[in-house]
Amino acid sequence: MHARPSPAREGPDLTAQYIILAVLLAFTLNHANRFVRAGGTLLAAVGLAFIVLSIVLADLDGTFAGLPAGLMGPTPLLLNAQAVIASAAVLFLLWASWQQVRRRVTAPVPWRNTGSAFGLVSRYAHWASATLILVLMPMGLFMAVLPEGSPDRDVFMAVHQTLGVTVLVLVLLRLAWLSRSPPAPLSAHLKPWERRLASALHPVLYALILALPVSGLLLSVTQGGPLEIYGWIVPLTPGTGAGAGSIWVVLHNQALPILFYGIIAMHLGAVLKHHFVARRPEDIRRMLR
Repeated sequence: MHARPSPAREGPDLTAQYIILAVLLAFTLNHANRFVRAGGTLLAAVGLAFIVLSIVLADLDGTFAGLPAGLMGPTPLLLNAQAVIASAAVLFLLWASWQQVRRRVTAPVPWRNTGSAFGLVSRYAHWASATLILVLMPMGLFMAVLPEGSPDRDVFMAVHQTLGVTVLVLVLLRLAWLSRSPPAPLSAHLKPWERRLASALHPVLYALILALPVSGLLLSVTQGGPLEIYGWIVPLTPGTGAGAGSIWVVLHNQALPILFYGIIAMHLGAVLKHHFVARRPEDIRRMLR
């Protein structure tokens, strides 16, 4: 087995843009300077706006309408639902950027986790991986509606594989870091049932984030590849058969995403509840300045 450079540059170039975006957001959202934080928040809003725009354009240019019956399914509906949620998030981030300008922060954040908050290493890993996951979610749905062999699908596949492996590495590194710098304990304001739920869901969320890229890699292996990582194509041997491949198709394309969407919805719901309903902004600032 050997690796060779990919002749197409679209995938690597797009991958580099998303990696740069993830690094910039991880750095700026936790910066001490309020204007840098506000700029990072605006950058996040712009990134989400581009996702919304890509979905709207797919609606308007006939991408979804022209799909064969076998490819249609519920995917366009799911993408448009994501566009609605992302649009609301854009408006929220625009408001949040103004709040960041008005809020001064003087306390330094250490590299290691403390008894009351996460350190910079955990924060950078969290926001970088979260950014890439938010990119991967609609990208995976777009791939599902594009026909096999189309140039756009091949580019999306290359980027999807690279970003998926990147998230896998980031999460593994974060777990290794947590073994050396234990995470901050749950907020003392949580009710007993909230504490039990959070303690149960956090390991499940980590497991799903790890399972999604692993199942995707196994899906590529069973289907015979190729696997493209950072512009390098790794040829794979022929798949192990339709039976084995179908298992990973169901897991990677259906079962695991459904579970992941559910857990993410609960996670975001808890964050919004603590910040706006319970009026405890200090909870979110355990991971964000």
